[in-house]
Amino acid sequence: MPLTPNSSIPKHSGASYLANNFKPIEAETTTFDLEVIGHIPEALNGRLLRIGPNPASIPDPVQYHWFSGSGMAHGLRLREGRAEWYRSRYVRDASVVAALELPRLGGPGAGLRDGSVNTNFTSVGGKLYAVVEAGSLPVELNYELDSIARADFNGTLEAGFTGHPKFDPITGEQHALAYEPGQPVRYISLGQNGYATTKARIDLPHIPLIHDMAFTSSFVVIPDLPVTFQPEHAKAKFPWLWDERRDARIGLLPRNGDVTNIQWFEAPRCFVFHFMNAYDDGHLTLIDLARHPRMFECDHNGPNEGAPKLVRWTLNRRSGRLSETLLDDHGTEFPRINERFGGQSYRFGYTAHWGQDVRFGPAMKHDMLRGSTEIHHYGPDRMTLEPIFVRKPEALAEDEGWIMSYVYDAARNLSDVVILDAQDFTGEPVATIRLPVRVPFGFHGEWVADRATMSATD
Repeated sequence: MPLTPNSSIPKHSGASYLANNFKPIEAETTTFDLEVIGHIPEALNGRLLRIGPNPASIPDPVQYHWFSGSGMAHGLRLREGRAEWYRSRYVRDASVVAALELPRLGGPGAGLRDGSVNTNFTSVGGKLYAVVEAGSLPVELNYELDSIARADFNGTLEAGFTGHPKFDPITGEQHALAYEPGQPVRYISLGQNGYATTKARIDLPHIPLIHDMAFTSSFVVIPDLPVTFQPEHAKAKFPWLWDERRDARIGLLPRNGDVTNIQWFEAPRCFVFHFMNAYDDGHLTLIDLARHPRMFECDHNGPNEGAPKLVRWTLNRRSGRLSETLLDDHGTEFPRINERFGGQSYRFGYTAHWGQDVRFGPAMKHDMLRGSTEIHHYGPDRMTLEPIFVRKPEALAEDEGWIMSYVYDAARNLSDVVILDAQDFTGEPVATIRLPVRVPFGFHGEWVADRATMSATD
């Protein structure tokens, strides 16, 4: 069944992102000892987390934008082959506090950087944070996903952070690009000690939307694409729109932060939310990404401008030219890899289907060496979002691990967590954990192992 509303709802309307499985759930949930079909690998001890928008009060559908809703964190705890609990908790921003009459969240940023946090998680310095881009500060969460306080990484953030820090398995740091109105784009390194260092401030002639970033052994990838801050033209409460005045370009910033040596490359006019990976090969830099044809041109309420394709941009640093190769045209988004290969040559990537009108479906495994794609169909009317790779203990092969994801079952109007063997991608699931509620379509997640602070090497 289509995951967008029926024809009675305008195609480009905030109502489209408040219906079906975009619809917010009405209350937080706590449940224990969930039903399991199959067998949960006993090595999986930890929490599978997801986050996405879930307004605590009914928004104006004309003004509502999918990206703007208050965040709700979802977590499934696995231990010794059992699904011990599932929890959902609001990330307590100012709107949630007002709607639910809760105490105001402590920490820095009150009145200035206390907007919604609904995009992703990161763990650093032994703490778990919910994160978002464009200005609002991260929120520290406890083990049960309750909000503790706003955080600025021990006072080391100059302004806001990002919804997409990227873990570097070689150095142990997290790379981030942060943007917001009134500030330069900042390249930030977040250390394992929980302190952030601004390594570069990049002044651009406009304020582009930079949702994600990529890095290589030598460079940080800077996307400067034609979606820019234009509040005067916005029809909804989201001020970044397609900008016909701007060309698309991609920059390579040396990792030491020397902005005088950024090399810019003309790129196809498009928009990119997510990069799968990037790496250097001699005088070439290869960047794999999900390319949308446009973004926020016709639909000001959500990301509905056509199905994205998985492509490779090859940047020739000698000639200064960029070439594009199509890797997969199924309609792919939310790319993930075995993060031990972040910034390095790699073979396998994993994506979720994203079709016309923001329709979700199966998961895909992409073999970059063979140029092939395997598709895992979860069944009729069952749709996955971001597939998360979790490495098996003592694994040797790059794809020796599990794929874990939240899967919505439209026929039951409930969600499951499904675990696949990454090396038997099209085979039967290793385990399916039944949840008592549905998990609305949202953004990102992580596997956080119990044995240690999360790292991409888990």
